Amino acid sequence: MKVLHVDTEKGFRGGEQQLLWLAEGLAQKGIDTAVACIEDKLYLRCSEAGIKTIKLSKSRVKNIKKLIKISDDFDIIHAHTSNAHTICALAKIFKNKPLIYTRRVDYKPKGDPITKFKYKITDKIICVARYVCEVLRHTIGIEELVVIHSSTNPLLEKMVDPEKVRNIKNQFKPLKIIGTATALTTQKNIPNLIEAAEIVLKRRSDVVFLVVGEGALKDKIRELIERKKMAEKFKLIGFKKDIENYIKAFDLFVLPSDFEGLSGAVLNAMLLKIPVVSTDAGGLSEVVFDKETGILVQRNNPEILAKAIETVLEDKDLRKKIVENAYRLVKENFSVDKMVEKYIKLYKELLEEKQ
Repeated sequence: MKVLHVDTEKGFRGGEQQLLWLAEGLAQKGIDTAVACIEDKLYLRCSEAGIKTIKLSKSRVKNIKKLIKISDDFDIIHAHTSNAHTICALAKIFKNKPLIYTRRVDYKPKGDPITKFKYKITDKIICVARYVCEVLRHTIGIEELVVIHSSTNPLLEKMVDPEKVRNIKNQFKPLKIIGTATALTTQKNIPNLIEAAEIVLKRRSDVVFLVVGEGALKDKIRELIERKKMAEKFKLIGFKKDIENYIKAFDLFVLPSDFEGLSGAVLNAMLLKIPVVSTDAGGLSEVVFDKETGILVQRNNPEILAKAIETVLEDKDLRKKIVENAYRLVKENFSVDKMVEKYIKLYKELLEEKQ
């Protein structure tokens, strides 16, 4: 079996991490795997991991032509982003290869003819959460959907470098670190976290807020932080390749999103035994069970988010409970191995159907 994964995004966000883990897992199972992407962080990560890479350009037309040209070398084409889905669907007109699309976001897709066409021509549509399925059912009208949750890699625990974690903590000692790891985009709503931080900092001086990640809104977010005179206590520290060390250094992980499929960063925090406070965006309620595996709060409500942050910081017993429950949940249900097994099963079923 030969599988080509297609991702047209710049940078390296949660979806790209999930793709890389899947590609590595498939390769370990002896499945011939390649990743077609632009020459950026994902391309480099795949190359470092020994995964075959195929360069895509920034031109949609050129990418469609390339996919048409190389499709015969693969049994299945697997798209991982909306734009990748578009070019794969258009290439399928000329080379009718089995096509899979993994939908990782919970906002409504466009209702234009191209969007409707690409969903219709796709053989299998995967959603990373049940909530994402419901969105597609109500907007595109698709019934045959498969849920394969996002995952976290158990090896992440072993990748943590205790010395680096200590160094990160020492930079802010004796302050407690409230952190997040996410893209600086509209969907992630970092201003929600800034507003919540402002409330928390009015009541206590023993905390600092860190945001790990890059994105198009970086300058605007920094301006907001400076305007509120919070630069000493709310810091944007950029993209970090060794994200596991930063998450492990957090005393609390917070995800303030308005839109979310199923956050890999939340799963990573749970695996690393860091308590989680999250909004109820998208599929997050399928992993963050309120006061059981984390604290789940209403979207875009800084006061409620601030209260949840303070509750976790102050309640030692609750903190211990949610950390233990979340760790067990992730280990048993959200491992990379389980995700890889489900995709292999799906690939085999699809090829059998086509035969």
